[in-house]
Amino acid sequence: MSQAVADIVLFQVGVQVFAAPVRDVLRIGAVRDCAPENLVLETALGRPFTRERGMVVASSGSERTLVVDQVIGFRTVPREDVRPLPAFAAACIRSGALAGMLLLDDIPTPVIDLPALMGERRGQPSAAPQ
Repeated sequence: MSQAVADIVLFQVGVQVFAAPVRDVLRIGAVRDCAPENLVLETALGRPFTRERGMVVASSGSERTLVVDQVIGFRTVPREDVRPLPAFAAACIRSGALAGMLLLDDIPTPVIDLPALMGERRGQPSAAPQ
């Protein structure tokens, strides 16, 4: 049964809601508890309106905190509901962190590879689309 489902965390950056595998998040907490040099404020996902919540992600041997507006919650979804990006979309998107799409409550929701996102700098994708 565990192979038939995916556990995801839903989070918001700006006005957009994103999904990511729960396994990529080490912990969730207040940004004030993090060292400023470990905070990631702006990514290809945008810049959060508020800077109070963060998701700690392991990336390149260290822990970095992705600042988000809010963590909405956790869901278990059928694995087949997580779809790869169509080739055209993958070629147009400047981030290697977009891992796929999920139709969640009839709303297309981007699925983010958090370790890849943390390896990117704003405007510089971790993997150039082909």
